[in-house]
Amino acid sequence: MGNLNNWTIDWAWGEATVQALGGMLAPVTFELDNGQRIQPMQIAPWGETPDPQWPGVLRQLRGEWPCVPFGMSHAPQHTDPTWPKADDANPHDHGYGANHEWQLVQQTSDALTVAINYPAGDPVARLEREIRPDPDSPALTVTLTIHVRQPIRLPVALHPTFAVPHSGLEVIACPVESVHTYPQPTEAGVSRLLPDHSASSITALPATTGKLDITHLPLPFATEELLQLRGCKPPFVLRYPGWKAQVELDWDTSQLPDALLWISNGGRAFAPWSGRHYALGVEPLNSFFDLARVLTPPSSHPLADRAGLLIHPGQPAMIRYTLRASGL
Repeated sequence: MGNLNNWTIDWAWGEATVQALGGMLAPVTFELDNGQRIQPMQIAPWGETPDPQWPGVLRQLRGEWPCVPFGMSHAPQHTDPTWPKADDANPHDHGYGANHEWQLVQQTSDALTVAINYPAGDPVARLEREIRPDPDSPALTVTLTIHVRQPIRLPVALHPTFAVPHSGLEVIACPVESVHTYPQPTEAGVSRLLPDHSASSITALPATTGKLDITHLPLPFATEELLQLRGCKPPFVLRYPGWKAQVELDWDTSQLPDALLWISNGGRAFAPWSGRHYALGVEPLNSFFDLARVLTPPSSHPLADRAGLLIHPGQPAMIRYTLRASGL
């Protein structure tokens, strides 16, 4: 079922809604074998009263969506001045598809497919996304297909954002090769992590206050943080003790080798965030943070090889990933 703005598919273990704007997947309700019903996706608190002046990606921010090309369209100001910077000719942060309305292609009892055509002249021609529930468990498999008009290397990411309830979220995460902090403070004057540092674990990140452990959210202070987990080996595991539930995100690391973590912990005081946004983004990606479109790190940087997916016309990239819930 659906309307002009969203479509919903239900199955024995839950229901999932896809929003036309951004193709965003949320809410997603899972019915667990312990009798719990959970909705683990973040839904921004301003979604009912969006300002048309805000970028499309922010107006009804929620859940999970694809970012093609991933990242910012404007170069940051405070990174190392020796790193080459340039604004992207494409003005849309996280890509055209994250900021515009998708169309329904097909809906059956088994799957829901939506798509968006990119403007003529854009190297990307079309994105398609199929949401297919598992008939035997509280799980969804999503398939993203990227069609291009010319050979191109694109920074690509998925953008699942998860709820951080008052009862808490435990970030079990995934085994990693290394952890890297953002090249500049994620939010000037607010962020605690030291820029452009490396660590071996998310339990002891270099911060202005010493070592920061981000495995239990929400944090006891307002902040916004970004860090990239190199060589993340999924599933990425999140545990909701208050809900007696666990959520796992799994994906193909041959395409998207890392995970970008976005800790949104009430750290943005300006609209629309207004100090009230709490979420955890777990973003499988092939990119240098969200900066590959506008910034070139030195070859010596540990993430310098994260340049994006090489895609050819007539050979669309197909990325499949799974969201699964279980009781504790």
